[in-house]
Amino acid sequence: MSDENTHASVRPSKSVAKEASKRVTAKPTRKGEPSFHMTDQMRRLSTPWGVALARAGQIDPQALGPGIILDAAVGSGIQLIAYSNILKRPSLGVEIDGNVAVMCAANMFVAADSEDVQRSMDRVVIGDSTDSLGVMNEFWSSLREAGTRAHPPVAMLHLDPARPRDAQNHHINEMEPPLEPLLSSWKQYLELGPGGPCIILDLSPRLDTEQRFMIEEIIERVYPGCGRTWEWMSRGGGRVDRLSVWIGSLSSSDSRRCIRMGTKNIMSSLEGDGGSVNEIKLSEPPPFDSWITIVDPVVLESGLQDDWISKAIPKGSGHSWIRTEGRRPLLIHTEPINEDEDVGGFVISSGQVVQHRLSAPEEHTISQIASSLARLEIGSVTLRCSLDPEIHPKLQRRLHKMMREIEGSKSFMVDLELSRETGDYTMFVVCREI
Repeated sequence: MSDENTHASVRPSKSVAKEASKRVTAKPTRKGEPSFHMTDQMRRLSTPWGVALARAGQIDPQALGPGIILDAAVGSGIQLIAYSNILKRPSLGVEIDGNVAVMCAANMFVAADSEDVQRSMDRVVIGDSTDSLGVMNEFWSSLREAGTRAHPPVAMLHLDPARPRDAQNHHINEMEPPLEPLLSSWKQYLELGPGGPCIILDLSPRLDTEQRFMIEEIIERVYPGCGRTWEWMSRGGGRVDRLSVWIGSLSSSDSRRCIRMGTKNIMSSLEGDGGSVNEIKLSEPPPFDSWITIVDPVVLESGLQDDWISKAIPKGSGHSWIRTEGRRPLLIHTEPINEDEDVGGFVISSGQVVQHRLSAPEEHTISQIASSLARLEIGSVTLRCSLDPEIHPKLQRRLHKMMREIEGSKSFMVDLELSRETGDYTMFVVCREI
């Protein structure tokens, strides 16, 4: 049985906000966003406000059973605050670090709608979140002390565990709090929605296939036969930014989903069951009438490339993946990409091949590149090829400066690997964006 003295409550209040201000001044991460109390480390680990709101907006309120929203490793509280604001539910955060807990409670207070009476039930409990009995006893006791006799259960559980930075080289058991003990502990308090429990696990985007399978096994042991949907999210920087698994009533009919986030809203979303991808090696330069598209890597990381292709490429047209890994997956195709909201958000650049180059851009060739592109009525080119990161920005600036007076189309340059009997070599290709 849990020792009743191992947990303590912090109630969001004006006095807590004043105390937090003595420790860290509240400020917004982006212009127009709410001001939150966070140390530099908390800010690095915190979910961006736009992402937190978008995630909360994906949840159907009808999928939830009765009760509160629980964040079992709440940190700054940003994601929990977004859930509470969107879903209009009381919230409970659990945080093992007392200093962080105070700032979380302050954030909950300053972000709360003063007209929302449910906010009076918001709490942050300091202690071990795998001890659900201790947490709930402390939570209910705090409510009683404030004059509330209700003993609300948990409608939804969110967990974003701390983990080693290089998650691919660490075992999932090194996450804190540990997944299986926490899920097992909270099972007794978690109310079921129409499709089972409502759980979101926010995990490292670098988890490999084997590690994801291990997490699947944990979920299956705790909630046998429960539905789940893995979600890969990108913010457009050429990488997968977030990986989560939506369990039970929060899962969809598909096992995988990929999302492209804008600054504030979801730009594109795609669901399916995933599949493998085949990559071809070009032996000749791509034809001048062909098209090349740089696709957001989240599409291939999620395995939903076939689902995307079915919407992106006109039926009957040819296409092949010529690069499937890294920051710039490449698709070559015979017809332009379809105009579709769920297609375009995953496109980094797309254009028709207009020039082949045998060597990488260098400082002494910038003038020649600019002149040759001007003859093709191209007014700008973005270098989307693998170059030395120390000179890449410098070359881009010089190209922009030399071409800023030229009227013409936009374009981009990519690098391709050609495979011939004499060996492999790299070609640089310029594509006109249409």
